[in-house]
Amino acid sequence: MSKMSKIVETALEKKHREYMDNADKAREHLHERSLEEDEPYKIPKMIYHTKVESKDMFECQMLLFNEVEDCERLVIYLHGGAYVNEIRRPHIIFCDKLAKKVNACVFAPIYPLAPNHTYEETYEIVEKLYMHLLEMNKPIIIMGDSAGGGLSAAFAEYLAVKDLPQPENLILISPWVDITMSGDYDKVEYDPMLGVDGARELGKSWAGDLDPKDYKVSPLFGEVDKLPKTTLFTGTHEIIYPDIVEFYNKLKDNGVDAELNVGEEMTHVYPVYPLVPESKEAFQHIVEIILG
Repeated sequence: MSKMSKIVETALEKKHREYMDNADKAREHLHERSLEEDEPYKIPKMIYHTKVESKDMFECQMLLFNEVEDCERLVIYLHGGAYVNEIRRPHIIFCDKLAKKVNACVFAPIYPLAPNHTYEETYEIVEKLYMHLLEMNKPIIIMGDSAGGGLSAAFAEYLAVKDLPQPENLILISPWVDITMSGDYDKVEYDPMLGVDGARELGKSWAGDLDPKDYKVSPLFGEVDKLPKTTLFTGTHEIIYPDIVEFYNKLKDNGVDAELNVGEEMTHVYPVYPLVPESKEAFQHIVEIILG
């Protein structure tokens, strides 16, 4: 673990959200979020590598990075936040850098969040976006982190169920693949960010009336044999590390071209943190994967 990574992990521990490992606190957080209106997301003021703008697409605010005619590929990026928290600055920085490095137009939906919304509305938005991108006849990459990584995997399974074309690449950064948190987490020595009981409550809210073990919200339990080339990133300092390894093994057992990248002593979604050296290595690997 690099010195900067340790600094980031210590900072995350100090900001640890109690609602991630306490069910009562999670319900309080959901109540607080339910009182907040769905305000439009304001793009942070900073120096960008690409043109960044907000558009209304498919009844959803969509952030677009590098929307130019000569872009060579298309990326759908689904942000994390336990399905209750909005997109964050590190996500914006990541999407902007990625769009520049691989000459892609990156679409980041500001999708509706729990508890006022469930997975259903987001599926409608992402499906419409995906069908729209298919018409452009360019390589498509679907990727996301944490909850967004789980959503990315689940959506790919959904495409298979509907017998629709798969993206060229599926890239999952610390994907939350089991919102029921039913795995064995005793062997995870440390996680400065996440927990079990609180996360489970947040997951239930996202699922709504759906069984939380349904593949649409917990892709660990879905059919994976038709998934495209899939690249996963995870750190050993995250509670869901065992679930991600299990999902990877399931992909391999079903003949999927899958690759697992494990960051020793790395925390949740470490590839998204711009100042961490290990993040830069992971980002470069993502670029190489996309460029083939």
